[in-house]
Amino acid sequence: MHSKGTPTGLQHLTTLSVLLGIAVCVHSPALASAAALGKTYPIAERDFLEVIHERLQAKQAAGEIDAMQQAMRATALNTIENPTPVPGINRATQAQTHYYDPSVVAEKAIHDASGKVVVAAGTRVNPLEYLGLSKVLLFIDGSDAQQLAYADDYYQNSKKPVKVILVGGSYMQVMRQWKRPVYFDQGGYLTQRLAIKHVPTLVYQDKPTDSVLRIDSIALPHAPTAEGATP
Repeated sequence: MHSKGTPTGLQHLTTLSVLLGIAVCVHSPALASAAALGKTYPIAERDFLEVIHERLQAKQAAGEIDAMQQAMRATALNTIENPTPVPGINRATQAQTHYYDPSVVAEKAIHDASGKVVVAAGTRVNPLEYLGLSKVLLFIDGSDAQQLAYADDYYQNSKKPVKVILVGGSYMQVMRQWKRPVYFDQGGYLTQRLAIKHVPTLVYQDKPTDSVLRIDSIALPHAPTAEGATP
């Protein structure tokens, strides 16, 4: 949910921008040059903060600050509503399967609460051996109506919980339409890590004892519609 007011961070950023602009005007080289021409007189300098305050009031009265805040708010909301699509992801044209090993090598020793070493440095650890993936991750392009229909049908008929993750389109709009959580692969972190190049794609643990994740790219419209038919 978004606050109807302007976020504090945006207010600070707006004020800082105005202050910098005023500072440039006040310390302009052109003004310094003009002051050097002709006869000079003692100058009774005004308080710098007083000058800034007056100019801010003038801009506020002219509606400039409100306009800047409205523009920044609109930009922020548009970024939330329409995140940048993950680059390099295309619609699948043929079914493909590959596997992902989530194992990592411990750079440092891991100790328990008593200080005892439970994982020695340099040990290769596979998270799936300790905690399996109970959900199916379904990556789709939210701007593709057919992929949305497939994902909704898959979600409704799946034997396992499904987490739908968008690589394009408005996840906010899809959430409002489906009335359930939808996620977005911000910056392509998951798709890069899982080497996903095509969507729709299913990511799941085929068997509870498997030490790798199975990743299936689905070529629509011939894909199965229920989890358990393929995964």
